[in-house]
Amino acid sequence: MHDLNWLMLVGAGLWAGAQNALAGGGSFITLPALILSGLDPRAANITSTLALLPGQFVTVIAGRKFVAGTQGLSFRTLVWVSLVGGAIGALLLLTTPSRFFAAMVPWLVLFATGAFAWGSFRPRRLSAEAVTIHLSPGAAMAKRRRITERIW
Repeated sequence: MHDLNWLMLVGAGLWAGAQNALAGGGSFITLPALILSGLDPRAANITSTLALLPGQFVTVIAGRKFVAGTQGLSFRTLVWVSLVGGAIGALLLLTTPSRFFAAMVPWLVLFATGAFAWGSFRPRRLSAEAVTIHLSPGAAMAKRRRITERIW
């Protein structure tokens, strides 16, 4: 492996690890870097997933309390859903011909980009805490009471 390839992969790995810890989507960085370094797209996908896995475990454990919308699900349930989904995805990947997967990669990345964008820009309900940041203390308390009354 050439020195520039090695430096590119180390840089992509560090960037992707930090990006995954902050917002997710680190494989948007590692997958193209691995393909650019000469790996087959299917092998690059497998390598990217396995390379980012340890950091994802640590991030999940550290950030579990900040995940919105999963309060009703136990950590054990989330782990099982993730394992089953990952196993199904791995079987699909391994049974997909490499050439077909290579043709699908741009479309999969486009779909994933759209999903990330939709998740980032879709309208959300403001919580009482978010409202308090932009209002004076008196106005914030009145707004918080109105929001709390609507919720309950």
